[in-house]
Amino acid sequence: MKSIFYSLLMLLIFSCDEAKTGKDTLVKKSDYSMVQKHEQIELVQEKYQSRIDDWKEYDNLLEFLDQYIVISPNDAINNSNELNDKAKSLNDSIKPEILETPAFNARLNLLLNETLRLYDMSSIPSIKAAEVNEQVTKILLAFSAINSKINTTLSQAELEGEISEINFKNDIASKPFKTETKLPKKASFSKRKSSLKSQKIKLLEEERMMEKKKLFQKRKKDDR
Repeated sequence: MKSIFYSLLMLLIFSCDEAKTGKDTLVKKSDYSMVQKHEQIELVQEKYQSRIDDWKEYDNLLEFLDQYIVISPNDAINNSNELNDKAKSLNDSIKPEILETPAFNARLNLLLNETLRLYDMSSIPSIKAAEVNEQVTKILLAFSAINSKINTTLSQAELEGEISEINFKNDIASKPFKTETKLPKKASFSKRKSSLKSQKIKLLEEERMMEKKKLFQKRKKDDR
């Protein structure tokens, strides 16, 4: 009788443990399956889109990241390998020349490191769903930083282009003023000065000739 009682008691204990374990597993699975909505990433301004239209690696990553705005930790982990590959392709790609700067490349490296961290989480059994969600947020922020730098760089280039155009127009406007006022004026003054000098010499010579003529006539008259 006792043996039967102990057997039933042990069976009841094991059943409770299995039910508890199953409940914990269900909660954990539910956390990983729960969809998390993240903040929208900052995008490149529409007026600058034409400057990066040929950057295919950027377009591929942008399209792939769109699913990470609303995603579950489970899906984020499952797609992390592909996400990391696309981030690496972007980092190794031929970028628009104006973006080839150390500051911009640093942002690309940051994004690559964040995607690699998410991929590493897939091999950690004890990782929590909240940690996965936090890592997804970091990835989206890193991509927003890239787009922000694109906007800043192209905006600065646009401003410098406008300033250069204004300076060029000012140079063109100022050149006729210099050539038409100063140089011709100086040349005209020199020419007038030379002309006045020639006239003065001519008058002196005519006066001398008149004096010589008068003196000659006077001597001729005295001789008579």
